[in-house]
Amino acid sequence: MMSKENWIGVWGQSHIHLSQFYYPKRERTYRLIVNSAVSGEKVRVRLSNSYGKKSVQIKRITVAPCDSNGKINSAEQIKICTYKGEESITLSKGERIILDEVTMSFSANSYFCISACVTDGDLRSGNLMNNARLIFADGDCTERLQMEHKPRQRDSVITFAGKVLKMPLHTPIPLFEDVEFYNTDNAKAVAVFGDSLSQQGFWTNAFDKRLRNEFPGKYTLINKSIMGNRVLRDWSPQFILKGLYGERAVKRIDYEILNYDGISHCIIFLATNDLIQYGSLDAFPWEKPDINELCKAFADMADKLHRKNIKVIVFTVPAFGAADFSSHKKDALRKELNSWIKENANLFDCVFDASDLLADKTDEYFTSAELLGGDKMHINALGGEKISDAIDISVY
Repeated sequence: MMSKENWIGVWGQSHIHLSQFYYPKRERTYRLIVNSAVSGEKVRVRLSNSYGKKSVQIKRITVAPCDSNGKINSAEQIKICTYKGEESITLSKGERIILDEVTMSFSANSYFCISACVTDGDLRSGNLMNNARLIFADGDCTERLQMEHKPRQRDSVITFAGKVLKMPLHTPIPLFEDVEFYNTDNAKAVAVFGDSLSQQGFWTNAFDKRLRNEFPGKYTLINKSIMGNRVLRDWSPQFILKGLYGERAVKRIDYEILNYDGISHCIIFLATNDLIQYGSLDAFPWEKPDINELCKAFADMADKLHRKNIKVIVFTVPAFGAADFSSHKKDALRKELNSWIKENANLFDCVFDASDLLADKTDEYFTSAELLGGDKMHINALGGEKISDAIDISVY
């Protein structure tokens, strides 16, 4: 039987405006280190300057197999990436581009790195993810076998801010948006379309590991989640960090999920922010969601995904009673949405009741305290493992 060939995402992220997390203008090499769950015969990379204020000048980009620390064995393994045949690239304000494909073989569960030397322009477009490693150093290190990471002072500020907020703030990954392999083993991608409950990586990374163990070389997990993201509205004009929460899900699903081939499943884990943000420091009181519009948005997203033969898994919204700005009125909306999701399960391929799984068994207004982080809003590692372990693997 002949194998099916397809381009499939092996790593990706949703870009946001990095606000105070950005990388100021400086000649520096950024090396992204990824562990791929599937094999590939070729590789292609998508770059983004979607939220940049000016053009970004890139001197050179290379790709190579490496170890988990980004060390390359030999210079012969390094290949230069081009865009329309050119080695030097100007990425205009708001532009997203796909580099020319590079022939290079990778086995499943191997590491590879992409190194980009940026010579001009602030890097303001990216996300805070922990499903890949980013190291960087001054100058052009794109063809160095080993880069010595040079931390910046701004990173210590991010770490401090995370401690104050009692939530993890990962190292910002700029510029890189997606990496795809040309795969001949009929592998597929599972896309996670969510907010910070997914973006922080506690359950997504655990589930990625489970998929790798259950279906070796057959699935990748792509985390297209954005902290603070809402289904019906973009980030609020009241929010001080403009653009950090990204565009509304009903709009971004078109270019984050539907614009890609090779996706077989999409997990939707959204709506917490629609329900809790209004009347807080993040959003005006009148940005309260219409529950009927919210339910319709879930149905419409599922319909769009089904039209591309993508299976849809929807998570119910966990309780947030212990979080700041929670209220019983907001919780009533949460329960109404969850009831609608379960009553209309026929619209989806699977409904995962995260709310019931994580709930405090003595008071459903709360998520179990042992499963929450210090901010009493986001799940911790234990909560992430519990979600991952409970997912019905037969759906895949």
